[in-house]
Amino acid sequence: MNERLQAWLQAVESRNPLEKQQAHLVQTLLLVMMGVSIAASPIPLFSLPFSQALAVIALLIVELPLYIIALTLLRRGRLSYAVLLTTASMVLLCVSLLAATGTRGSGSTVFAFSLPIVFAGLLTGRRGVFWSVGLALLGILVVMLLEQAGNPLIGFAAPRDSNLIGVMSGFVAIATVLGVIVTRFSRALRDALHDALAREREIVEQRDSLEIIVSERTADLRNALGEVETRAAVQADLLAELTQQRVTIRELSVPILPVDRRTIVLPLVGALDDERLATLQERALQAAETSSVDRLILDVSGVLLIDSQVAFGLLQTIRAARLLGVTVAIAGIRPEVAQAMVGLGLELDEVQAYRDLESALTHDH
Repeated sequence: MNERLQAWLQAVESRNPLEKQQAHLVQTLLLVMMGVSIAASPIPLFSLPFSQALAVIALLIVELPLYIIALTLLRRGRLSYAVLLTTASMVLLCVSLLAATGTRGSGSTVFAFSLPIVFAGLLTGRRGVFWSVGLALLGILVVMLLEQAGNPLIGFAAPRDSNLIGVMSGFVAIATVLGVIVTRFSRALRDALHDALAREREIVEQRDSLEIIVSERTADLRNALGEVETRAAVQADLLAELTQQRVTIRELSVPILPVDRRTIVLPLVGALDDERLATLQERALQAAETSSVDRLILDVSGVLLIDSQVAFGLLQTIRAARLLGVTVAIAGIRPEVAQAMVGLGLELDEVQAYRDLESALTHDH
């Protein structure tokens, strides 16, 4: 049973830790006021005339719905509305006490109005202070007007002689309630401040750790970037070297062999594609233009296949060389290549053909 009651008391909706502690304070006050109202309801029947006792009991019972509504709002997370309604009930209770004693013998009763003012001011700020002061002034004004009108319910419990004990006991009771409210509120405020400072320290520590992590990650990224730049530079060097090698290989694929001052030989080996044919024409024309060569021998003994595309490329090279005044001869056409060329209808009538390179060189001499 006790565990269920504790769980019920703790089940207050609030995301703010300070508001949750304040809600517990208001909830405790409401439960205490409800209990006091219920417990004090029969007492007037034994100490006051019946009509006056009914009036006091009616005031106590009227307070209960306000307490219940305020408690319901509080448990649904409406702390400010619950505080204002609780303040209104406290002001109504103070007005009831003032009406019972009358304004002339108010004594500590008027001091009781400080309870709702302090309570509302601590929990809701300026709006609560205005609300509680306005209600208190309105209640006091109503009591004064009724008292001036001679209403019999006003001042029925006014002291007939010196009421020092009543004044002191009322002061002690009100000061005790005020002390409890202020103490609980200050404790809640200190706890919330302590939690806020603890969270701030955690945030600072997390920020410092994040800065360290960011610094480490930044250093790692810089190192990685340096490695990437180094690799990119190495790859650029490799690419340049590869390009140079490709140029060298392309030149070696069509070598130029000078035989004497007037004759050069271009030995061709392997398959001839468009790229090698273009390189062949470029190399042959460069050699014819930059030297005193007047005879070019194309040695095709290493070419296994000459189709129409290769034959056309060779003819273009031969015709271009002739335009530069160079005589072109072909040596080393293999029998199967010659047979295939005849079968394809390819003719090289414009070119001198020799059985091998030696025959071409001998004929030249």
